[in-house]
Amino acid sequence: MDCFKDFEDDREFLSLREYARVTGYLPISIRAVTEAEKLSLVSRMVLESVCVETQPLPEIEDEALSSFLKILNSKLDSIIRILSGESCGKGLDMAKVNISDGGLRIHAPDSYERNSDVEVKLMVPTAPSMVFYIYGKVVSCEPAGDMSELCIEFTDIDNDIREHIAKYVFHKQRELIRKKRSRTP
Repeated sequence: MDCFKDFEDDREFLSLREYARVTGYLPISIRAVTEAEKLSLVSRMVLESVCVETQPLPEIEDEALSSFLKILNSKLDSIIRILSGESCGKGLDMAKVNISDGGLRIHAPDSYERNSDVEVKLMVPTAPSMVFYIYGKVVSCEPAGDMSELCIEFTDIDNDIREHIAKYVFHKQRELIRKKRSRTP
């Protein structure tokens, strides 16, 4: 049929990436994985405990409003903990990250060998806050001033973690689309 293009000849189709990606600032740390660790690499997520001393919320008869206020309170507590450094994400630095559920690109202070295994410790804004431990391979590491532009492909990532990252990416993309629409007359 004439209405279908041959995708192999379609340059736009070939330039598409496998995963949607977005750029944002996230708490993150990256470290090389030792040979001994390579045998037992398992991605995981750690749920951050809520340890903020506050007064309990008053009981509200409207269930929807009560639920909304509890979610809002939880998010504010998470933001306060992140900003004050009181999270299990201690040791994470805020960095500009281009991320998808398949990998990431970041300007890092350290350089790594191509194909070396790394552990990415990452906190994605969710409620409640979670820290993800994801393992990957360095696809490229190029000098960028006093930093290194590091590209990592996730090789060991739990499906639940992949889903959380995908939700974050799509949420950020929706925000960008809304901002663009609000700017156009």
